[in-house]
Amino acid sequence: MDKSNDAAQDELQQAINNITNGAGGGASSSADVVAAIESQVAGNAAAAGALPLPEFPAPEAPKVDEPKIEIAAAPLDARPEAAAVATKAIYGDPDLDKVRSNALSDIRPILEKIDISAEKKFMVYRDIIDVFDDKACFEPAYAAANKIADDKERAEALLYIIEKIDALGIQMPTAK
Repeated sequence: MDKSNDAAQDELQQAINNITNGAGGGASSSADVVAAIESQVAGNAAAAGALPLPEFPAPEAPKVDEPKIEIAAAPLDARPEAAAVATKAIYGDPDLDKVRSNALSDIRPILEKIDISAEKKFMVYRDIIDVFDDKACFEPAYAAANKIADDKERAEALLYIIEKIDALGIQMPTAK
């Protein structure tokens, strides 16, 4: 068996020398030389009692449906906090999403000056948090949630705040 391996190695070295020296050694191209070497190696493996390895087709990459997320950036001049955070698509229409995001960004600094119900105020803060992940909105959203008269709605609002903070991994400062 050593003699057949030595002979195969000698032939392989000769083929390599032929490729590097430009001599085809009877082969018309380097691809032909490589094919001859491969068939010789396969022949020696079969002669030595080794089983040929099966050829498996390459697996196809799984097809993944990418979710469509439209990103609307707020203009830098009027909304510095909004410009730093990419907004999330809500309606699937980039124009509507942009207008909505801009309106939420514009209302944020003046929301406390508006005379609306605690429920409505909380809903606006919730939208701002959902769109911008604005950490500064948690405290006023919490205050608005505590003013909701209906126990069930107040509990749902507070639960939203807890779950959203948990999801963002934010540590809220404790009240003194």
